[in-house]
Amino acid sequence: MALIKKTTSKGTHTDVTFKIDGALAPTNADIFLLGDFNNWQMADTDYQMTKKGDSFEKKLRLENGRSYEFRYVNRDFIWFNDEAADNYVPSPFHGVDNCVVELPKAAAPKPAKAKKKKSTGDDLKKIEGIGPKIASILASKGIDTFKKLSTTKTSALEAILKEAGPRYSMHKPGSWPKQAKLADAGNWDALKTLQDKLDGGK
Repeated sequence: MALIKKTTSKGTHTDVTFKIDGALAPTNADIFLLGDFNNWQMADTDYQMTKKGDSFEKKLRLENGRSYEFRYVNRDFIWFNDEAADNYVPSPFHGVDNCVVELPKAAAPKPAKAKKKKSTGDDLKKIEGIGPKIASILASKGIDTFKKLSTTKTSALEAILKEAGPRYSMHKPGSWPKQAKLADAGNWDALKTLQDKLDGGK
């Protein structure tokens, strides 16, 4: 069993506890937690995991609003991944993925005026390539209508997706402003014709 427990501390950082069952380890050798947070340095003994019973644990305080890549390695120099990671991304080594733990920024309370504004927004999910989560991310940036989306530069949309994390940065928003312009004009037939030519919004 693997577990990643997150406990937010003061809104700016999160205490993240990494825990793996000893049965998941390749050998009985000591295990280190390496990643972006320590420049992947095994020599730093502060990142050696503590053996507790049949499991290994390590707690780190990490800054919110970031994604951290990590892996485990033991003293036999055998690397392995965490099955409880939030995501996986290709490492610099061919055929090897790094684990990812994601720590989004704490959501700020929405004022009553913002809620009223949201109710008058357009359904951005009508745009090919935009699902409920991305629509929510765009709305949090003030892009909640077809008109606003149609006038937003592709580079700005790419920056918003990149900030949201690797699972969103892979999306290609190049056609979204053009689609939104047709939707804002109520030209649904032309929008459908365009979307039939697209693949996931590309």
